[in-house]
Amino acid sequence: MSLQAIAQPQQNDINIEVTRRVSVELLGPNADPFMQPLTQTLNATANSRFFRTAVVPDTGLYFRVGVGSMIGFVRDDQKTYKPFAPVITQDQFIKRVVNDKDLVNLNVLNPSLTTINDTTGLVVVIMKYLFGKGLSDPTSGFSFPDSAATVYGNRDEKFVIGKQYLADQVSGGDPLLSTVYNALTPELKQSIMSTITGLPNYLTLAKGANVNTVVAGVPQIEIGSFLGTELLLRFIPSIKYDTVVGKFSFWGIGIKHSINQYWENAPFNLAAQFVYQGSSIENSVGATNSQLSANTTIMGVNVQASKEWEGFNFYTGFAYEQINIDTKFTFYLPKELQRQLGLLPLDSDDPRPPMYPGDQRPQFTNAVFNDNAVKFTMGISKTFGSLGICLDYNISKFNILTLGLDIGF
Repeated sequence: MSLQAIAQPQQNDINIEVTRRVSVELLGPNADPFMQPLTQTLNATANSRFFRTAVVPDTGLYFRVGVGSMIGFVRDDQKTYKPFAPVITQDQFIKRVVNDKDLVNLNVLNPSLTTINDTTGLVVVIMKYLFGKGLSDPTSGFSFPDSAATVYGNRDEKFVIGKQYLADQVSGGDPLLSTVYNALTPELKQSIMSTITGLPNYLTLAKGANVNTVVAGVPQIEIGSFLGTELLLRFIPSIKYDTVVGKFSFWGIGIKHSINQYWENAPFNLAAQFVYQGSSIENSVGATNSQLSANTTIMGVNVQASKEWEGFNFYTGFAYEQINIDTKFTFYLPKELQRQLGLLPLDSDDPRPPMYPGDQRPQFTNAVFNDNAVKFTMGISKTFGSLGICLDYNISKFNILTLGLDIGF
């Protein structure tokens, strides 16, 4: 059967607003686990390629201009997470509807005196209560995935809604809910039933970007030395990076201080380093061009050691790393939901007639993501005159292989 043969859904403001609110509550709790692998990989890549030796030369002013490239491999367990459904318990439902007064003032003895303070909010609370009940009833027609894609995954998962179950529970199947329902006026009863009928058949979870490897490159300058101290500077102007990250800018500053200068006849070189970095991301996501912006601060402190042998420099280091990402997400209903709600024609052909404007009311959500890690680095480097090259491997929550090239003068 073609899409054109299916009846076009009619737009209903309450249905649309209920779907918007439930979508927000589905997105909100799942934003953190969805984004967590990206947080970990940004932390790992940004805190890499800081050093190729623990030596801080005492030869006076010098510069090393270099670029570090990093490649990380996304593990299978970083591609999925266990999602949270937008549900509430019976006790939570009672508190919201009976005890709290922001949604409804019930009058069981005289339903005509019942007043609704937030019709859409009341319907959303009823839906969330029944979602929770329906997911525990195998005959309800509800289903919710056990796992979903992270930002690096690639899975189409849906929260399927049993609308007939909702109608049956509201009209008498659930004693608690039917008490509330019977306390409403006939007009409100009809409004709730029409809302249930007009709900979408399912809500979608984010699909992910199907990423297996993460590649990054950072230019940097090392300037030394003063009292055994070296300055590290990093900078990337705002550029279009890829479809996952989007428009990206980056900066960093670090201080490295020689420790073995205080250790006479030290058997190896030893240094400590502190680096503070920041980045900004702007991206359009998905077919509806939802907008994501994120500001990131990254801190890393490490202790590094190195030893020359047979013309090669072997180095290692232990580091503690911390990242904080403050995100702002402006999003629209997915296109398949817009079609179910009558906001788009079922065939979605352009040009669209005026009665199908699409979702014109974006929603906003903010989230803060934090991550910290301990990292072990081991590598090898060699210099050819003023040219230096290095290769190292970093073991942490997200393992990174890095290659560096620099020129000193």
